[in-house]
Amino acid sequence: MRRNELLNTAAVAPEENSSAAPSTVPAENENTDNKTDTPKIEIPEECAEAFIAAVEIGYYKEFYKQGLITADELDILLQLQKKKADEKKEKKSDLSAA
Repeated sequence: MRRNELLNTAAVAPEENSSAAPSTVPAENENTDNKTDTPKIEIPEECAEAFIAAVEIGYYKEFYKQGLITADELDILLQLQKKKADEKKEKKSDLSAA
């Protein structure tokens, strides 16, 4: 059987009495309008940038563990990451001083 045929035959609409069928009627305690009363969480830009930098460093270390990059390449990437962070700090301090 071909892949497309298998997908077409496997896609069967759920029965109305089936417990697997999704409910289209909202529960009584659910908020039916799109407005939410909870405040939106705002992450400071510095925290977001620090998080992204940490994730990138984690990727670099994982690449090293898997043998995709050498120790020298890992050192270079970490130095570049530190240099990029320092440049961002200098740029922000220059903007705040002006």
